[in-house]
Amino acid sequence: MKFLSLLVLTAAVAFASPVKETKELEKRGAVLSAQFATESEANGRFILENNLWGESAATSGSQTSQVTATNGNTITWHTTYTWQGGPFNVKSYANLDLRTGLGKTISQISSIPTTWSWTYSSASSDLVADVSYDLWLSNVAGTGGASSTSTFEDGLAERVEGGGAGPAGSQIGTANVNGINWKLFRGTVATWTVLSFVAPSEITNFNSDLKPFFTYLTQNQGVPSNQFLVQAQAGTEPFVGSATLTTNAYSISIN
Repeated sequence: MKFLSLLVLTAAVAFASPVKETKELEKRGAVLSAQFATESEANGRFILENNLWGESAATSGSQTSQVTATNGNTITWHTTYTWQGGPFNVKSYANLDLRTGLGKTISQISSIPTTWSWTYSSASSDLVADVSYDLWLSNVAGTGGASSTSTFEDGLAERVEGGGAGPAGSQIGTANVNGINWKLFRGTVATWTVLSFVAPSEITNFNSDLKPFFTYLTQNQGVPSNQFLVQAQAGTEPFVGSATLTTNAYSISIN
């Protein structure tokens, strides 16, 4: 399961005038429903991915995702799903995938400022899901996550709902990063190591820097600082149940 779960950030979308608001509404994206449907956003800065990669584990279900506004590099979007069956299997990872600033080593990155303000609504009583960042490292620049060149998958989870949702591996301790005591998990998937930070309680508004998480991993978990950051995603992973994740504002940059 993809799991570098980070904090949920907060950022307000400001409408300066009726004209600007109309321009934002014109940028409303298509409703993505196909398994691997995608759409380029903010002039190619992001890709919205419906990414129903695990739907074969469900007995029934569906999911749609849509960008509803863009304001510079800040995106508003939502995803709605319902999944039955396979309660211990992730069905999807609808997410915004950053496409700029990648290919730098950890040591070359000075900061990764991000904001994420989100809400979960219409959640069923049997919901099992998480809200998380998924960050991928590789020995090879210009590659993507979950490939033969992947070395580390780092996740930050802002919400974990239900007993079946959790990162790969087992908890190895806690880590204080950006003033929060995260539960730290370590495991292995395919050929890469998964290191996951799980928030002690739900974080629905986050405005911080992700670089300190990598600093912690290089100093305490043996992650080499010459690893390339090749993918940075943020979204939700449902196992079973139904709900809507609404991202009121999301932004991220790699400096």
